[in-house]
Amino acid sequence: SILLAALPFYLLGAFPTGVLVAKIYGIDIQSQGSGNVGATNVARVIGKKAGVTTLLIDVIKGALAVYLASILVPGVSFYALAGLSAVAGHCFSIPGKLRGGKGVATALGTLLAISPIYGLSAVLIFAAVFLSTRIVSLSSLLAAAISPVIAFFTNAPGAHAGSIALIALIIIFRHRENIERLSRGEEKRFTLGNK
Repeated sequence: SILLAALPFYLLGAFPTGVLVAKIYGIDIQSQGSGNVGATNVARVIGKKAGVTTLLIDVIKGALAVYLASILVPGVSFYALAGLSAVAGHCFSIPGKLRGGKGVATALGTLLAISPIYGLSAVLIFAAVFLSTRIVSLSSLLAAAISPVIAFFTNAPGAHAGSIALIALIIIFRHRENIERLSRGEEKRFTLGNK
């Protein structure tokens, strides 16, 4: 019953923001750049405006899932599961139909909605690493990995801490190719497209 209840939030997470934004520019984002549908690849291939648009909508997906779930089932931590489902939907989109993203923006929206301290902490970690390295994947991985630690030391409720830990694992799993490139010193630094 819980899994069925979480299904709508999975589908919300699977909304193909990057694919649709890229189509406005006449581009199939799944065949360009890294082939990823997230904001980073959209920004690299198309440009800042398209990247920011994709980022904001993907953040909203996570936040909206948590908000709607908190209204539907008030007083419990079902909304943490809803946020986790949205991230899973973004990362593991409908098989055979959509290629998922890395989940970072949707995870940020989820963290911000669960508790601003988690989301803002993740943003600060990401920003600090990115400003010193210009490597999005490394910044995302460290922000994801440290988020469960912050949840633990701030005595987050069990459902919150569990969902945040699972979200971190999903993000790390989705970055496994990036991790391999980082280990070889081959990961590219971030640059913008021209539009």
